[in-house]
Amino acid sequence: MAAETEKPVDFLTGRQTLRGTLHKPDPGNDRRIGIIFLHGWSGSRIGPHRMFVHAARRLVQHGYTCLRFDFRGRGDSDGETSSASIASMIEDACAATSHLLGEESLDAVLHLGICSGGKVAIGAAAADPRVRGLVLWSGEALGPLRSGSGNRRKSGHNLRQYGAKLLRAATWRKLLSGGVRTDMVRKALTQHESPDHQEIQNEAVILDNFRTFEGAVQFIYGTHDPDTRNAAEMYASYCRRNGIPAEFHAIDGANHSFYALEWEAEVLDLTESWLQSMFSGSRQS
Repeated sequence: MAAETEKPVDFLTGRQTLRGTLHKPDPGNDRRIGIIFLHGWSGSRIGPHRMFVHAARRLVQHGYTCLRFDFRGRGDSDGETSSASIASMIEDACAATSHLLGEESLDAVLHLGICSGGKVAIGAAAADPRVRGLVLWSGEALGPLRSGSGNRRKSGHNLRQYGAKLLRAATWRKLLSGGVRTDMVRKALTQHESPDHQEIQNEAVILDNFRTFEGAVQFIYGTHDPDTRNAAEMYASYCRRNGIPAEFHAIDGANHSFYALEWEAEVLDLTESWLQSMFSGSRQS
């Protein structure tokens, strides 16, 4: 049995502490490749339906060092949710890269992001040449790659999802007991409706800087994700224009968070296969 370890870690962004979980492979199985997991806007380091936990535990068995952490204002990390932004999340991702490279002997670091964590991954890679590759699950389109219709589709999708939850007795019990983060629900319902001009401009700068990215990217979407068609098509065109090696996959029938067991399994299979193809020779002797 491989002697992988899983332990809590913390590191600083400015004066605030970010908290996470480090998964280390057995020394004899170490690929010297680090993978940093970046959760979505309203998520945490466990990912939707513990998907990040499942992925990290699987990948560490194949020799990858994995770091899952909570952005500021989320999970166990310091900070207020109301102060969070894509820019602050990018800063946190860069701090995670510095921490991992400072603590572990690694040859390369990749970022794996889901939903808006995909935006963060692209932003961090654009700002930090130490990031060698990206895996983006349901990655949202950045700035000028977005479409108004896509934003409206996603808002409508979120409204339907939360409307269905309001019909469940368990949801009302959580609401009455304070077990639901109503501020995060409100952001999930409204943040995609009308991105402000400054946000789009900031994301346009990220896209411009990302043109020189020297790594490769894997994109995985679900065909029933309301943003799938726009985001995948826009990113495919962007990567072709800028010569960025990119691989695209669509999981038939899957939703935004790949909730079914077979969807999750397919995502993890595709991710592991891509990593193997990219870093097949990276293993400590």
